[in-house]
Amino acid sequence: YILLSHGHRDHLDVSSLRKILLYNPTVEILCPLGFKKMLASIGFKKIQEAAWWQQYIVNKLDITFLPAKHWNRRFITDYNKTLWGSFAIKSKNTSLYFAGDTGFDAHFEETHKYFSSFDFCLMPVGAYKPRYIMKWAHVSPEEAVQAFNILHGKIFIPMHYGTFDLSDEPPSEPVKILKHLERENEINGDLEILAVGEEFYIKH
Repeated sequence: YILLSHGHRDHLDVSSLRKILLYNPTVEILCPLGFKKMLASIGFKKIQEAAWWQQYIVNKLDITFLPAKHWNRRFITDYNKTLWGSFAIKSKNTSLYFAGDTGFDAHFEETHKYFSSFDFCLMPVGAYKPRYIMKWAHVSPEEAVQAFNILHGKIFIPMHYGTFDLSDEPPSEPVKILKHLERENEINGDLEILAVGEEFYIKH
């Protein structure tokens, strides 16, 4: 499965999707509302769209599309014509939260009402400066930790930093802040910082 959180070009890259499809012709995309026509034009045959709080039909897993505080645009005239969001992925023994891109808002509390905790939380921690521009759409590292604590996560895996130059903070700043918060015992779980390209195996 490919889980697509939204349509921004640093998250939905057509050439990358074509390459994945070439080597995985049976792959299925789980995405928000509004992407089916575009993805079908790329060549995908298996596409499931969902609105917030809807569950996808998949085997052996429960995958639910959840809210996020963000926005969408790929071209001049398509502002917010497609949805965006986050994902909860649950097996019999393991649960994972993928936040997508998001600002800090009440959806973290709402998610916690339906999912009491998560074993792994993939949280965005980059593209947050200047705050007066980025705050409504991207959490800071401190806000990501606050959200993780609200979600009662066990392992915090930071993402969405140090790759595309989207904002004013130095690429290395998010990790420095997270390590400081870890030393100050502000993270109510374990911090797992992955190297670029590093694989992380989840034991069932």
